[in-house]
Amino acid sequence: MADLSDVSNAVVTLVTGVVYPNGASQPSITANPVVVYSGWPNMTQLKTDLQANKAHVSIFPITSHQRHANTAFSDWTVATPPANTLALSVTAQTVMVNGTVSTPQNVVLLVDGRAYAYAVQASDTPASIATALAALVAVDRPATAAGSSITIPNATYISPRVGGIGTVQRETRRQERTFLISTWANGAAPRDLIAGKVDAVLSGIVRLTLPDQSAALRYKRGHQHDDPANGIYRRDLRYAVEYATIVTDTAYQIATGVENVNAGAAMDGQFPVRTLVQ
Repeated sequence: MADLSDVSNAVVTLVTGVVYPNGASQPSITANPVVVYSGWPNMTQLKTDLQANKAHVSIFPITSHQRHANTAFSDWTVATPPANTLALSVTAQTVMVNGTVSTPQNVVLLVDGRAYAYAVQASDTPASIATALAALVAVDRPATAAGSSITIPNATYISPRVGGIGTVQRETRRQERTFLISTWANGAAPRDLIAGKVDAVLSGIVRLTLPDQSAALRYKRGHQHDDPANGIYRRDLRYAVEYATIVTDTAYQIATGVENVNAGAAMDGQFPVRTLVQ
């Protein structure tokens, strides 16, 4: 989920790219060091750095400028789908275990309306999975395993399935927060260069990329503070960011269920293979 720190970090990354357009290992746009960070500066350290021609850009959320934009809950949506690496295939009365082993995954056989599920272990192989499934089926009816295949004599309906684990998410709240982006320098020229470039780039961005979503970005206002006696030249930019609070949860892919299938429906040795819609 995106929270205040995610938004601050995204702005820091964006501003850092402006003041160091060729990367942090190359000179800044002022040819002198520029420190970009989330939070409010330590004034003692700030004065020391400014005297050494090191400018600061601080990104700070203003507590007095925030509002709830929306409090409606959204529907759950898939954030990360299951990454299934196994597959089961059936021919007549024989099931093959194919693919590579990874966890978490469940493999399931529906045999004549009865479900047999096995939770794959990290130490498994296709052959050991076939052995485990055959042992489950053999509790109720004859079933044998040979290598990575399972044979179930006299079965009239076999449905093989694989189910994995993914994540789902939903939006629980949407809020707007104003961020104070302050440029601190030891003179008007470096301050204006940094603040002007930052403002130009931010003003052209409509959506700010966050780890799990995008957020609306818009200009609010700017202000300038000069303290020549202490060698501090400062310009503030205020940008509002509207972003969502998103919660995530684990989701288990459905691999078993009740099917209304006539066990005598198979004809000419053909056995239907059905899978759930994912």
